[in-house]
Amino acid sequence: MEVNFSAIEGLLDQGKSVISSDDASTIEWALNAVREGRTATLYVSYPVLQAILQRYWTPKRVEFAGLRPISDEEVARIRSDFNLDIDGYANSLECPRCKHHYSTYDFIQQGIKEHGEEAVRSTFSFKGGVFQINPRQAPICQRCGLIIIGVGVYSYLYRDRQTGIPEYACGAVIVIVIFD
Repeated sequence: MEVNFSAIEGLLDQGKSVISSDDASTIEWALNAVREGRTATLYVSYPVLQAILQRYWTPKRVEFAGLRPISDEEVARIRSDFNLDIDGYANSLECPRCKHHYSTYDFIQQGIKEHGEEAVRSTFSFKGGVFQINPRQAPICQRCGLIIIGVGVYSYLYRDRQTGIPEYACGAVIVIVIFD
């Protein structure tokens, strides 16, 4: 195994941490982090992501989160507007102000606005799996600009369209808050 220490040093310079672990420990740590409300993003191999997802996305949790297959229309729109070829499952959040449904398209659009197109493309072309644990990024309605807080958490499981292998997922504690 070759280690790219300059890449590790670059991450450390950004205030990030790099941890190496055996697969079983990584899987257990990820599931504990979800339960404990910690925030992290894991860049792992497909087998590790598969193991985490099989234990995290139980049928009951999928139902509670409202995950549904991303529609063919939305997949086509994402392909046309962003030149990304994705598939998978996601829920949607309704904006309390304008009633627009925050969807996968909106998630990608927001990601490009906040992180840049190159970062989004790099994430979706990563040759492994990405698992976000309790992300702090608040969905922002792409129609009216309202930060959608207290409505729920946008959850997703995107997979490579050709292979069907999950490559990007979110594990989040869903909290519903009623506000004035």
